[in-house]
Amino acid sequence: MTSTPFKLFSSGLLLTGLVFSSIETASAQKNTFAWPEGKKIAISLTFDDARASQATTGIPVLNEYNVKGTFYLVPSAVKMQLEGWKKAVAAGQEIANHSVNHPCTGNFPWSRGKALEDYTQESMHAELTEANAQIFNLLRVKCEGFAYPCGNTFVGRGVNTKSYVPVVADIFATGRTWRNEGPNAPEFCDMAQLTGMEMDGRDFEEIMPMIEQARANGQWLILAGHEMGENGPQTTRISMLRKLIQYAQDPKNGIWLAPVGAVAKHVLTTRSGKTPAPEHGSLVRPDEKGNISLHAEAGVGTGPKIKFMPEWKAFGWFTGEDKVSWDLEVAQKGNYEVLLDWSVSDESAGKPFILELGNKKITGTVAKSGSWETFKEKKIGEVSLAPGKYKVVFRAATPFKNDALLDLREVKLVAK
Repeated sequence: MTSTPFKLFSSGLLLTGLVFSSIETASAQKNTFAWPEGKKIAISLTFDDARASQATTGIPVLNEYNVKGTFYLVPSAVKMQLEGWKKAVAAGQEIANHSVNHPCTGNFPWSRGKALEDYTQESMHAELTEANAQIFNLLRVKCEGFAYPCGNTFVGRGVNTKSYVPVVADIFATGRTWRNEGPNAPEFCDMAQLTGMEMDGRDFEEIMPMIEQARANGQWLILAGHEMGENGPQTTRISMLRKLIQYAQDPKNGIWLAPVGAVAKHVLTTRSGKTPAPEHGSLVRPDEKGNISLHAEAGVGTGPKIKFMPEWKAFGWFTGEDKVSWDLEVAQKGNYEVLLDWSVSDESAGKPFILELGNKKITGTVAKSGSWETFKEKKIGEVSLAPGKYKVVFRAATPFKNDALLDLREVKLVAK
């Protein structure tokens, strides 16, 4: 007699499961998110820690197929393969931030001295900003993405535990987690908490179910790995990558294979109908010789028309209402010659500019460079800076309605 209620209950569970399954299927069929060129799915290949095998073995394979991945770097590891990482930047691989110390929960014995339980949101903010500055000084790249070490997103312990997702959202355009169970829904996902699914130690046949799941729902699959080779722990197999890339590059499979930053920008543009502008620059510090490079890639352009032009690594479309700003930190007092790296057509030259370094100002007139495609470097003044943090701003000295001020690639402060 006791079996009857159980059978009825089991039937009820089965019916409920069928209902939910139908709802999920219907939802998948209704997905209409617009991927580029009619693709059905986006895939990003991501790798953590700046492992040596990435620079020496893995990236050459990606370059062979003209595929761009996203590499989350720890600056100390970059220094061990610096030339390899410079080549990765030159090849167009996306460079992102993975912290200075790779802090994880102190339950890992190797992380006890840098345990997240001992961090605060403020100390994490300082570390991630420092990592950005170090990566920029090494590779001249501004990081717009971050991956949470170990996938942990908390700081503190007990009742004082807090999420550091808000910190990541404040500094970066994207934040990727680790060892999640599903892809990202482009119409809904939080850019500061993107899911990452492990590809280490898997054959292509084990990756295919993830791809099929994402394709069924029009989703964004972010695959995450570490070493790049064939054997060993935490290793993404090169043989798997080759099969995956070949499969993704076959047009009939409807896959957009792109780095995290590119996919994120497409998702945000599609969701809002507007192209997202970068909100955060990198903190700039003097290099080992005491020189300061205020490169366009480390600055933030604001205004109605200004645009960063990656092919020229410069800000262009610079009108009288636009400006570029940098965050600068100087540890020691110094005297500097200030150089401007710019281009402008002869017809557009001659407009006055102003460079503000805190309460100090340098003014001048934009000289001819020969053409918009010809960049020149020239001394525009001298400045003395005391230790401290500065907001540096370059803009037109007087407003104008038509034409452009210049194309700005870099402001250099050369230590005297």
